[in-house]
Amino acid sequence: MKLHHIPFAALLIVSAAITSPAAAEPSDAVTIRTCLKAESDAGRGGRGCVGKISDPCMKEPGGDSTVGMTMCLDREVKVWDALLNDEYKQLLSGLQEKAQKKVRAAQRSWIATRDADCEIPYALFEGGTIARPLAVQCLFDETADRALQLRAWREMTGG
Repeated sequence: MKLHHIPFAALLIVSAAITSPAAAEPSDAVTIRTCLKAESDAGRGGRGCVGKISDPCMKEPGGDSTVGMTMCLDREVKVWDALLNDEYKQLLSGLQEKAQKKVRAAQRSWIATRDADCEIPYALFEGGTIARPLAVQCLFDETADRALQLRAWREMTGG
């Protein structure tokens, strides 16, 4: 089990049960990684890469529906989730034991906060159709932001 995965069963079950107007593509990771390289080369933190997959996806036929928005966001979450894992592993590998413990504790705390925050739309809208895209948007934003934070910390350490 990866450290950042959560018992966020409601979101995962909903995401798996919905059909996608645009399935995840292998080129999605290349698109985000290429963007991150360009952002880094320009001295920027990478925030401009968030939405590179989901935004165009939502402009495709069906992408502007509740189901479409959810699946487009989920498609990009998968890329940021993989990046988060890579950045986390790389960061830890370059740290001394004391710093590793701090990063692990911070990551566990972040997971708990993300989970609690991203479950709120289900409570606010009692499981109504808007809850799904709002919850996935939360997961998307939180995951991308955390991946970028871990990347920044890794770069600070020279990794």
